[in-house]
Amino acid sequence: MKGAVVWLVGLPSSGKSTLGRRLVGRLRREGVGALLLDGDEVRASLEPRPGYEPEARDAFYRTLARLAAVAAAQGLVAVVAATAPLRAHREFARSVAPRLLEVFVDVPLEECRRRDAKGLYARARAGEIASLPGAGAAFEPPAAPDVVARGGEDDEALEQALRRLDA
Repeated sequence: MKGAVVWLVGLPSSGKSTLGRRLVGRLRREGVGALLLDGDEVRASLEPRPGYEPEARDAFYRTLARLAAVAAAQGLVAVVAATAPLRAHREFARSVAPRLLEVFVDVPLEECRRRDAKGLYARARAGEIASLPGAGAAFEPPAAPDVVARGGEDDEALEQALRRLDA
């Protein structure tokens, strides 16, 4: 299997990280070099920590895309679990990656709000977060994703992604 970037895009609390962990685990069990670049974890490791205003968000997604592209160029499958709310973020990732598979983790906003494991939607409702994608900030769903997942536990989407990577 050649190096690739698999970008899991979706609203906060849609299941991107869950699906990403499952995909990386499966790839590793099959002997494929893979790593998970979880947007929250990467953001927390950068210094200075990126902000959430539009310019900082754009810069963060460019950095994340370049990091994934470097890993893919070395033959790894870089699974990126990050909201990437604007199509421009994903188009940039596609422009720098040697190969990119876009997986839309398509979960309704109300379900994401119900899950809200990190309390982001509650904080947005309270006015503490003004730029949460889907709740105060734009979220542009992919126009033509390679795979659509109905959450992090979608087995069929996981299998589709694996088949697309083998192609």
